[in-house]
Amino acid sequence: MFYSFELEQFLGDLLPEREPLFLEMEEQALKETIPVVTPPVGNFLSWLVKVSGASRILEVGTAIGYSTLWLAKGLENREGKITTIDMNVDRGTRAIEYFKRGGVSAKIQVLLGDARKLLPDFQAGEFDFVFVDAAKGEYLDYLELVTPLVGAGGILVVDNVLFRGWVVPGAEYAPKYERMVSHLREFLSRLNQNPEFQTSILPLGDGLAVSLRRDFSN
Repeated sequence: MFYSFELEQFLGDLLPEREPLFLEMEEQALKETIPVVTPPVGNFLSWLVKVSGASRILEVGTAIGYSTLWLAKGLENREGKITTIDMNVDRGTRAIEYFKRGGVSAKIQVLLGDARKLLPDFQAGEFDFVFVDAAKGEYLDYLELVTPLVGAGGILVVDNVLFRGWVVPGAEYAPKYERMVSHLREFLSRLNQNPEFQTSILPLGDGLAVSLRRDFSN
């Protein structure tokens, strides 16, 4: 994490007690080392969906559906739909079961396959909220693919953009991570310089990029 585990744990402890299903999924993810967002990040995603009024949500990277359920909490008591994509059939199938248990399966469409092949099939401006949490070395591909899908005034959120703080110049890390780190640096540069978005980078969890799609019609 970009900042201490203890601080992230403290922020998580400040949250209201989570539902048993969330706690079960957190325990399972930890047991199997499945990458999922931290509770503070999940809570932020839910809050952001609520305050933005987003109802057409796309998620790239389902895993077992933990972040998807947080997004669904943002749709409580109102209409909305989440389309979530993952190429891991086993995890995607397990996510579907969690959605059923959480009573939100009617609001969630799960697509199993390579997002880079599926995303071109969507319509431009189709979504007002997009969350990307997938393979970090593919973020440049995802940026190109999802940018047209975010409607004017829509929000793009990308997880793990600070990747343990290694994207900071001068950081030390094993050589095997060089490609991933360099891709993330290039991704952050392109996103922040894209005139179509206003972007803020938040040191929450492992780093979140939050971008607002500008509405040039006003």
